[in-house]
Amino acid sequence: MEVLGTYWLRRILARIASVVVYEAQDTRTGMPVMVLKGAQGVPVAAEGVLPLLEETPEAWVLEWPIGAVPLSQYLGVADLERLEHWVREMARILASLKARGVSHAPIPELCLVKGKRVWLAGVGLKELSGEPEKALAVLARALAGERYPEFPLRETLERIEAKEDPLEVLFSGPARAHGVQEAKDLTPETPGQEAQPLRDASSKPKEEPKLSFSSRKVLSVDPVSEPLEGQEVSPTQETTPPEGKTPSRPRVIRIEEPEEPSFTVVEPPRPRRRSLLLGLLGAVVLLGLALLLLRPSSTSGGGYVMEFRTDPPTERAEVFLLEAPEGSRMAPGQLLLTAPGRAEFDQKGVYRLRIRVAGRDPVDYLLEVPGPPLVIRVR
Repeated sequence: MEVLGTYWLRRILARIASVVVYEAQDTRTGMPVMVLKGAQGVPVAAEGVLPLLEETPEAWVLEWPIGAVPLSQYLGVADLERLEHWVREMARILASLKARGVSHAPIPELCLVKGKRVWLAGVGLKELSGEPEKALAVLARALAGERYPEFPLRETLERIEAKEDPLEVLFSGPARAHGVQEAKDLTPETPGQEAQPLRDASSKPKEEPKLSFSSRKVLSVDPVSEPLEGQEVSPTQETTPPEGKTPSRPRVIRIEEPEEPSFTVVEPPRPRRRSLLLGLLGAVVLLGLALLLLRPSSTSGGGYVMEFRTDPPTERAEVFLLEAPEGSRMAPGQLLLTAPGRAEFDQKGVYRLRIRVAGRDPVDYLLEVPGPPLVIRVR
């Protein structure tokens, strides 16, 4: 594993000319970061742009939001609904940067997403300076893959790429309606759309106008008609709806029964042993609680068991403890286990470990306890 200063360079995300982009980890805090080794230019700070943590002559170090993933993981398989939201968010960020005089051409490896949040990385990098309109259209085509002809924003992106519309058409309210009105005028009215106004106001419609989509969502409930006092209702009238009309809910049929039964109710005698059983059950519960409270605590204070795995499973790796968090009584330098296997830690926090594999250089690692199983890959 390559190291740059206090950062572990885990894997390469992309190569852009002389710039190498790494997914990395800060050894001091254990937090994920993005390292742009060989970056040239002036980093830009703006909303929707990954913040700059450190700038050195060798690289830029950018913050990596926890849980965010690169858009390159969705190449060709992105959900069209989520992709539409991502494209609109990126268009808003790119338009804001363009208004400041910064032309940024994003690529999938340098765009992070988490849910509906989108971040752009490397803004200000010379190698990523270009036309944002064309880059956004190329990015959407790559993410949608074979389903790009079905993408709702395809025509809008094509007009933006041809410089017929600005980026603002993707996220501004009035602009988003541009180009759609003509399709509405040419499309015949379908259920769920509002009825068009009549050309001749004096003529009366032969049928009721169609309700709008919002109007059809209103739930209408017809109340059950109650018979007037002294009026008898036949079973046919009560249960059968009028011909051609569907009731909004089933009719209610009331069956009157006398409050008092026609026979004498004999209650079973209460069992005499119920109180004895309840007392015995309470004693068992109290005994269990006492045993639980009086149970001697383990030497590790409860402990947190972490699982260590190796890839491939036939490999063996020795795991040593270098540093323990405050409050831990574990002695640094001890051999915790030979992976694969499990090790027990006595406190929550971040432990500094050294992993040794025969024939390879040792690797230091920051492990957060508790956490998911740790996989040691031996290449």
